[in-house]
Amino acid sequence: MYTLARSAAEVEAAVKALGGAVAVKVQSGDIPHKTEAGAVSLNVSPENARAAYERVLENAKHFAPAAKIEGVVVQPMAPPGREVIVGISRDKCWGSLLMLGLGGVLVEALNDAVLAPVPLDREAALALISRLKCNVMFGPYRGMQPADIEALADLIVKLSQFASDHADDIAEVDLNPVIVHGKGDGVSVADALILKRTLQQAERGTAAG
Repeated sequence: MYTLARSAAEVEAAVKALGGAVAVKVQSGDIPHKTEAGAVSLNVSPENARAAYERVLENAKHFAPAAKIEGVVVQPMAPPGREVIVGISRDKCWGSLLMLGLGGVLVEALNDAVLAPVPLDREAALALISRLKCNVMFGPYRGMQPADIEALADLIVKLSQFASDHADDIAEVDLNPVIVHGKGDGVSVADALILKRTLQQAERGTAAG
């Protein structure tokens, strides 16, 4: 559930309506990676909603002055869990590849990611999860319940099939972070990005094939 707000007053009203802490993110097709732009504010309450709105807008405009900003998305904060990134990229030899990495926004720092061609079945998805160097973190960890890797595997299977079905149209998919909750509680996709292939990219891919 989310709300697109276009003013500080609308953000404040949305935060009050949703109840609890929320995330506020700039909505702009010109800023695909909001965290890098400082265009995301987390754990926003009604008391600091207006300040959060002004802050993410200011950061977005500083990061990309020419960006077309449609407003800000206000959505509930997901419950805590293990953060991962699940994505799709294209390789000129292998075609569409699914990437799974541990750490969400820290995936590059942790350098723990694995790749597999799409589509994947459930057995292949579970095997991919097990290939992560830090997959032990999906077990009981610092008082947390085991992670719901079955739900993560379901997400991987569905995304891989989607990528396979639309391989001619999709250049990139980035689900980051995906929060894996405790066993039986599923996963939450906190943010998603899909980039379509351009006509030129599609033509080059056909020529290469």
